[in-house]
Amino acid sequence: MIITLIVIETLLVVVAQLMLRHGAIKLEMPMLSSGIILETIQNIWIMSGLALHGVSFFLYVIILSKLRLNVFYPVATSASLILITVLSVLILKEKITAVQTVGICVIMVGMVLVFVERG
Repeated sequence: MIITLIVIETLLVVVAQLMLRHGAIKLEMPMLSSGIILETIQNIWIMSGLALHGVSFFLYVIILSKLRLNVFYPVATSASLILITVLSVLILKEKITAVQTVGICVIMVGMVLVFVERG
């Protein structure tokens, strides 16, 4: 059950980040203009990403009631980083370098080591 909750929470975070990025690309105002808040609030992608982050927060708290923070946080963060990187390349057509690919592989190894040592 805890693994399922971790997977769901991680997927919510990943989809939320992808939505935020997609919405941010569509912003037309300069970064620090007075209209940026209104434009952000009216952007369905950004607001959807924010809503998914809200749902993931509640799952995060539930998971923390069952699993140590020093296990859950590194595993969830690592899984999110890996999935966001892969999906941003596949969906958003962003580029990734060979060094970044090696970094993602190192993160994967670290994530496995942290989760296996959860005893």
